[in-house]
Amino acid sequence: MKEGLKDYIARKPNREEFHSYLFQLIDERGLSDPEVYKKAGIDRKTWSKIISNQAQRPTKRMTCRLVIALNLDYHECKHLIKAAGYILNRDPFDIVIRYCVENKIYDPLKVDQLLVEQGLKPLFSE
Repeated sequence: MKEGLKDYIARKPNREEFHSYLFQLIDERGLSDPEVYKKAGIDRKTWSKIISNQAQRPTKRMTCRLVIALNLDYHECKHLIKAAGYILNRDPFDIVIRYCVENKIYDPLKVDQLLVEQGLKPLFSE
């Protein structure tokens, strides 16, 4: 029983992985923190909590905002979302986010429009 639990715990998302991967993506794109959090629609105080506290777990919606703000491809999107402790599944919100990423739709207004067209809550203009 102990080995089973140990393996289970080892497979759980590592918060350090989320932070290091997020910083790697930002660096690869040559972006500044303000460019990222402004495009993601995240206020400076919340951004500070996310980047300074590795125990801070961003919400799935906030992680999706970062996906769009960083113009991630599907592989990068999936990795960042998994590192935050989530998955993209078959629910309507996740399908719209996946559609946007796969079709390189990174304009927050267009993303929100697609969500609203599906009867969903917008991501950026909450």
